[in-house]
Amino acid sequence: MEMTVVLIKPDAVAMGFTESIINRYVAAGLRVSARGTYRMTADEAKQFYAEHKGRFYFAALVLAMTSGPIEVLFLEGENAVQLVRNMNGATDPSKAAPGTIRHDFRSVGGPFNTVHASDSLASASRERTLFRSW
Repeated sequence: MEMTVVLIKPDAVAMGFTESIINRYVAAGLRVSARGTYRMTADEAKQFYAEHKGRFYFAALVLAMTSGPIEVLFLEGENAVQLVRNMNGATDPSKAAPGTIRHDFRSVGGPFNTVHASDSLASASRERTLFRSW
């Protein structure tokens, strides 16, 4: 069984999509092992997305992630990392396939792309540790 981290971003929280998104993960066989609402500071967002530092979108991503509360989910299940990434769809909501979370619950795009998900087991472990320390 794998564990992955999902952040429902401030745009999706503000639009009231939180429960519908969580229900999709649960319907796919994932278990929510931990859940909480959190408000990231700029320093926390910079730490969380440190691998993107220096990229043209980094400042916008930090701004987006600190624009409102997020919902933090620790999800567990068979092949959880890849399952969640497939369910979320393309990072760019305009390119996400119908039926994916980023397509069906899309907002303005860019850093406002509904959800973040761990891209590997190593990332999930690091991300989980970051939230435990806050």
